[in-house]
Amino acid sequence: MHRNLIRSPLAATLAACLAGLAACASIPAAQMALPADLNATAAVPVQGIGYGREGSFSVAGEQGRFRRGKDRLELFELVAFDRASTRYSLTLADGRRVETACRGRQTTASVGILVGQPRPFKLECEWNGAVHAHMDVAAPSWIPGTRAERSGRFVAGNVVLEVKSVHDVQGSPLPLEAPIGYTLSHDGRAVGAIELNGPVPRLWRPAGAPLAEPVTLAALALALLWDPAASGH
Repeated sequence: MHRNLIRSPLAATLAACLAGLAACASIPAAQMALPADLNATAAVPVQGIGYGREGSFSVAGEQGRFRRGKDRLELFELVAFDRASTRYSLTLADGRRVETACRGRQTTASVGILVGQPRPFKLECEWNGAVHAHMDVAAPSWIPGTRAERSGRFVAGNVVLEVKSVHDVQGSPLPLEAPIGYTLSHDGRAVGAIELNGPVPRLWRPAGAPLAEPVTLAALALALLWDPAASGH
């Protein structure tokens, strides 16, 4: 009888913990808010990226490999220099091959409780091989307390895509500080997006040429980046 009295509270506690874990596991991951132009477009998962430094990935049958890293140098807890690099290769559906190299950097300074970026985030990418393209994405401001917003352009020949970070989450009035994803627009209309939340990014892109390929190339670079604004890498 005495043993049962001891075990009963323990069993109840364990059952409550397991129930709590099950409830947490059933909560869906936050999803980024999409522009209206993409509501009718189905998302394509980018499989294989995960959280590793290198590996292989696939998107709708196209195969690729990647290698990435992120480093931070801190001086007396006052200044931090963040650097990120990404390289990936992609074999397109028609057999052509593209090579990509990206470099990102950011310098953060702390004065008391204020934190700002004297050198705001900037990402530069180059594509070579079957496609020659360039992308610049940067934070427009270093003002302390502002969100880590980014914007820029992807240029491949006559195709220009406007890149903009997304901080709004579906069903929530509160924006996130770090980007949950990016939209890619052409001539003022959203034609693609990449959601970064979780180990399997989701890609929205046009169904056919000429924009599907540039949207995919730009979105993959953003998905593979280890962003200085995000923790956990």
